[in-house]
Amino acid sequence: MIGTVLFGALAPAQAAEPPSAQSVEPDGAAVESRAQTGEAPPDGGGGKEAPKVRALEEAPPAPERTPRPAAAEWDAAEPVRLARDRSGAACKARMRREWLRIDCTAPSLAMVRTLGASAGEAWFGLDQKGSDGLATGVSVVFPVRLGDRRVIEIGSESFEYRGQVGFSTSFVISEQWLDGDAGPLVSVL
Repeated sequence: MIGTVLFGALAPAQAAEPPSAQSVEPDGAAVESRAQTGEAPPDGGGGKEAPKVRALEEAPPAPERTPRPAAAEWDAAEPVRLARDRSGAACKARMRREWLRIDCTAPSLAMVRTLGASAGEAWFGLDQKGSDGLATGVSVVFPVRLGDRRVIEIGSESFEYRGQVGFSTSFVISEQWLDGDAGPLVSVL
């Protein structure tokens, strides 16, 4: 299923699940740079090391098919580390059963579209609006199952020469779990 959601037109119907402010350690880049500089790992303020976040591809979800989690269920969802996360700290990933939720923040978010998918289930929800009336955050929810392949683009509105409006890509979410793979590969680029 290929489709586009322009937030201005569909935002009220899609806004049922606002993103949460839980944080997830990036894909290891910060850990590698701390190891090279000898810097201490982040802690929770009490001198304890931050809890290890499960890598999604190393501990894949069970093969059973369950219904999409309700909005309240995401509060207890487990943070997970993606195969690649080039968003910096702009995107966070959480898992509930085989369902993955990726919350991303950026100014002037205006569209989410599926560029290609072998499985048609994906839901998009938008966060509160910024001063320009556009979204500042988006949630993308989809199941991670063996055989899946999908690419989802999140775009921002950009203002061009002489008041023309265009779109630029803020994030691309890629998910695949092919036969023979140990687990799913999910990336935010």
